[in-house]
Amino acid sequence: MTVQAGTDIVSVARVQRLIEDKGSSFLARWFTEDEIAYCSSMAHPALHFAARLAAKEAVVKALRTDGEGPVPWRHVEIRRDRTGAPTVRLSGRLLDEATRQGLSEISISLSHCQEFATAFAVADRRPVP
Repeated sequence: MTVQAGTDIVSVARVQRLIEDKGSSFLARWFTEDEIAYCSSMAHPALHFAARLAAKEAVVKALRTDGEGPVPWRHVEIRRDRTGAPTVRLSGRLLDEATRQGLSEISISLSHCQEFATAFAVADRRPVP
């Protein structure tokens, strides 16, 4: 099995400013309703939005898409499994691309501090028979 990786880092202050300046239009462009509900419920929402933003970028980098048109950011959803660990759910064009490439699973790791949020994504490619 081969893997494709992607990573990204995001300024928490930048995300905080975007939330303050653009509000729901920024959130609706980048995040699903479930992501917005989860992050908004946290004591410091900008930390969690920044981590998910970094995760979405890392996933897209791991997918190595052809770059046609704008990335449908809401088609990368960062969820949590029953233990609280982050998981990736693709939909639409990005799911089609992952399927075309034979990517079987995308694993994600998130981390943040007051200043930055970072994410690392690994996409597993099924061997071609």
